[in-house]
Amino acid sequence: KAAQQRGPDNDEEYRHLDDDASYVKSLATSFSWAANGGKSGASFAKTADGRFVVKCISRTELQMFLDCAPAYFEYLSKAFFHNLPTVLCKIVGVYQIGYHNRVTGKRSMEQVAVMQDIFYGRKIGRIFDLKGSSRGRYVNVNKGEDGEGSSAGGVTPSGDNAGNSFFSKEDGEGKPSTTSDDDKTGPASDVRRSETDTVLLDENFLEFTSGRPLPLTDRAKAIFHMSILNDTLFLSIINIIDYSILVGIDEDKHELVVGIIDYMRQYDIIKQMERVGKSVGMIAGAQQPTIIQPSLYKNRFQNAMERYFTSVPNKWTSTDID
Repeated sequence: KAAQQRGPDNDEEYRHLDDDASYVKSLATSFSWAANGGKSGASFAKTADGRFVVKCISRTELQMFLDCAPAYFEYLSKAFFHNLPTVLCKIVGVYQIGYHNRVTGKRSMEQVAVMQDIFYGRKIGRIFDLKGSSRGRYVNVNKGEDGEGSSAGGVTPSGDNAGNSFFSKEDGEGKPSTTSDDDKTGPASDVRRSETDTVLLDENFLEFTSGRPLPLTDRAKAIFHMSILNDTLFLSIINIIDYSILVGIDEDKHELVVGIIDYMRQYDIIKQMERVGKSVGMIAGAQQPTIIQPSLYKNRFQNAMERYFTSVPNKWTSTDID
């Protein structure tokens, strides 16, 4: 395999987690969670064991996911059975929950999506939410607020790894131990919340790396690159935009934990109108609007990942010359 896998399917220690009873038990212990970094205003919950994140979604998002579900499960099936690299954050369940207040007689319905928590079992020191755009993609960490083009404040690397390059660690066989979110299963999460309270954005990432790409081992970069190509092509085919990639830095293991999230919105008529509205009044030479067509969004996202990450040689790098 391209990367060492950990999880219920191949580790006896975690095999007990891969059953319906364990899944229901996890959901039964969920609590309200104030997730930072997004602008959608959606409500979130997190299971007490840290395995899953529950997100409230709109009826439109639910219907869009149901429309795309056959293609989505076919894609994941091919990735699983043919070992195709992917970094999609897995959606493990979508539900409608009905409420009936017997006193008032009022009925209500909510829709939720249950997703894996890619940082489960990790000690994450810093989190970035990357879209490949710089327009309104900066968080003022000094004031704890996101700025639409704000230039005040900044991110200062802290700890022993401040300013250092982060590489994917290698195991004894020369295989990267992480690049995709499939590898991130472990015991109850012990996350450094003091550092991860604020989810940082693209401009913060460039500030953190001083404008240089973050180095990965050449094997890890190759798997990451193929994952991005596979996933963004699939999302473009089913007309999805506005997704981003969550990047967590495990500073203890010097590993990146990544997963593509927020891929439940298609490029519908509302998004088309929003794009037109954001384009009106833009001066010549200004940055393109954040809402763009799926194929263009895919290209921008792929190009950004190439700028944000690069490969460096290590002892496993081949020096053969044809």
